[in-house]
Amino acid sequence: MYQYEQLGKVAKIQNGYAFKSADFCVNGEYPIIKIKNIIDSKIDLSNCDYIEYPDESLNQFKIKYNDILISMTGSKASQPNSAVGKIGRMRIKDKICFLNQRVGKIEVLDEKKTNLQFLYYFLNRKEINILLANTASGSANQANISASQILKLDVPMVSKSTQDKIVSILYPIDCKIEKNNEEISIWKEIVYDLYNERFINVRREPDSEWVKSTVYDNIQEVKEKNIVENNYPVLSVVKEGEFKASEDVFTKQVYSKSTKNYKIVRRNQVAYNPARANIGSIAMLKEYDVGLVSPIYTVFKMKDTITPTFFYYYMKQPIFQEMIKHHAIGTTRQNFPFEAFKMFPMVVPPMELQLKFEEIAKPIEEKIAKLKEENEVLAEIRDTLLPKLMSGELPVEVGEN
Repeated sequence: MYQYEQLGKVAKIQNGYAFKSADFCVNGEYPIIKIKNIIDSKIDLSNCDYIEYPDESLNQFKIKYNDILISMTGSKASQPNSAVGKIGRMRIKDKICFLNQRVGKIEVLDEKKTNLQFLYYFLNRKEINILLANTASGSANQANISASQILKLDVPMVSKSTQDKIVSILYPIDCKIEKNNEEISIWKEIVYDLYNERFINVRREPDSEWVKSTVYDNIQEVKEKNIVENNYPVLSVVKEGEFKASEDVFTKQVYSKSTKNYKIVRRNQVAYNPARANIGSIAMLKEYDVGLVSPIYTVFKMKDTITPTFFYYYMKQPIFQEMIKHHAIGTTRQNFPFEAFKMFPMVVPPMELQLKFEEIAKPIEEKIAKLKEENEVLAEIRDTLLPKLMSGELPVEVGEN
């Protein structure tokens, strides 16, 4: 077993710069990394603000490849996806980014004694994330943690060679997961392009068999309840537009012990939380054959005029989410009613064309599913090894320094 010292013995935290909204521009060259950009243990640039011309005074706030960032504001531990203390690693090469306020960059004091990636693996564990979130002060949705609080965290004090060896075991697993994710992104882009080519960017003759209608005309609400309390997994739809098991979204059980009032959602049906659809929490179930969602959710299925595959890619069009935002009602808390789908125009192609597209899309979707399954196995291996390596329960052999 290893001895422990405070993180501040081996590392420091660089706080971000307090950019002003006037500094940002739409088509700038340099992304500004905010708390919202730390997603799933990495830095996501898909929803960034930008600046045009940084001056030399901002050099200390630059972010480079493999830098480790931590969110210093967020929710408490009950909501881990948005919790304060989230860790993210910069994995985008050849891109100059800058650190915004309330995001910290962890830097080692002596690279000859401490491997930064070793600290990443130690800090990026669920129990550490929960510990940091519980250390934070403030309300449940606006918790803050300081650099000094983070630096008081106890970390294992092991030789640099041992650190390097642990990293050499875990790092290749992450690299393989990233490679698979890159391949998944390529396959998805291929299907999206095919969908657009066949159904969006296509010229139709006035007398064609394509039918002008609305989304509402082609879907049917489902209100099937779990009356007999089947032991189906309880699911939530997250803002990334996919289903997650409730225990992966919340650190404690937030659903009722009795699930007889919960709605059943089946494969290829769509579910959404009316109060969160406007931020992306709407998805088609593909990860499970059947599951349960909260009674407040709306669930619907496709009528026989459209295939689930056709509608799945319809939902992935940027205009779909924009229309949800536009038609959500309410002031302080917006709500998206099922009837609002009457306002969503849909031109339905002949079933023959939908099925031909499905013939092409299905093998690609199966390839994507296999890559995701492989990633789940790799992540499970990594997450099993990680605590054992960090505690010394699983010793590593190292050569002489």
